[in-house]
Amino acid sequence: MKINTSFMAAAVATVGLMAAGAACAATVAKDSATGELRAPTAQEAQVLSQGTAGKTALKASAPRGLRTGTINPQPVKHADGTVEQELDESSLSYSVATRNADGSIDLHCVTGAEAADALLKGKKTAAKSSKAAAVKGHSHDSK
Repeated sequence: MKINTSFMAAAVATVGLMAAGAACAATVAKDSATGELRAPTAQEAQVLSQGTAGKTALKASAPRGLRTGTINPQPVKHADGTVEQELDESSLSYSVATRNADGSIDLHCVTGAEAADALLKGKKTAAKSSKAAAVKGHSHDSK
């Protein structure tokens, strides 16, 4: 099996940049009289944190379309009878590699981030392993 190291390096660099960006984040308020940026008062900080928590809860509870970002996308029926449905993150497929106690690696195909996280945390799921999938012609081999 051949592993593309440049892809791995890019992924690590991207994660590092995202972490650095989050570490540099600051919350500020704009003074209505002077227009200058300043530290928010305790009351302003509370209002801002409540707004952020509400947005986070909304994002977590309502599925968003992958293409348009529409919350809870509905099916669209076309004149010719076909139905179009924008998919959300729950329909994404993940390939997860896990290392066994003997050092071998199993590849799993799962649908949804929760199933992928469960595999990474060592929980059993209904994932297809690479050995079982090979029988059906499903393969993860790189060439």
